[in-house]
Amino acid sequence: MTVIELNAQLLREISNIADNENYLQKTLDFIKKLTKSKQTVVVRGQVYTEMLERLSDYQEYQKGWDGDDALPISRQVVKNFKKVLQKSSDNDLKDWTIYPAANGTLLLQNKLRKSGINIGTQGFSYYTIADGEVKGENQLKFSPKAILDTMKRI
Repeated sequence: MTVIELNAQLLREISNIADNENYLQKTLDFIKKLTKSKQTVVVRGQVYTEMLERLSDYQEYQKGWDGDDALPISRQVVKNFKKVLQKSSDNDLKDWTIYPAANGTLLLQNKLRKSGINIGTQGFSYYTIADGEVKGENQLKFSPKAILDTMKRI
């Protein structure tokens, strides 16, 4: 199966320029017909794009980026996070923001739900605060599906 990724924001802007509100759907239909096989068309929106931009910025951080002894983001952590992004939709990501962590990992934080997921090189952990109590788990095996399932459960 081949995945074709499109940027929804770009298609919407083109749609506005073309003054045709159905442009986005027509484009998706055209791409499906063009491929003539079972293709998955994934429309990437603004949340996805913003996450990638933030990730790109964080990849530039050097040792001591926090004014102390923070480590740069591990390459494996970046790869892991990109795998999560590839499997997610804008709807999955809409309430989440990424931040670098001082230990070289990434923190996915959901302020509305007072929760976070820390993505490491081989695993992840998560926490949530409810009724003044912190709950969560550490040292879970990394997989994009496990991260997305955790995001949905939180």
